[in-house]
Amino acid sequence: MKTTVVIIEGTHCNACKLLIEDVCKDIKGVSSCSVDFETGRTVIEHDEQFAPATFKKEIESLGQYKLKS
Repeated sequence: MKTTVVIIEGTHCNACKLLIEDVCKDIKGVSSCSVDFETGRTVIEHDEQFAPATFKKEIESLGQYKLKS
């Protein structure tokens, strides 16, 4: 299992946290996702099938979130 940490800009409440964590459940290769909505820090536990570009596309398609590079 691997760990990737990203910053998601635009998170501001518990609903943001829950939405992102719920969407992560459906992304191939992701086994868990934990979002700190105050900082946007997101820890993703995943296997080799995880595709960062797919993760970014899924999260940003929600409308108000951007992955910080």
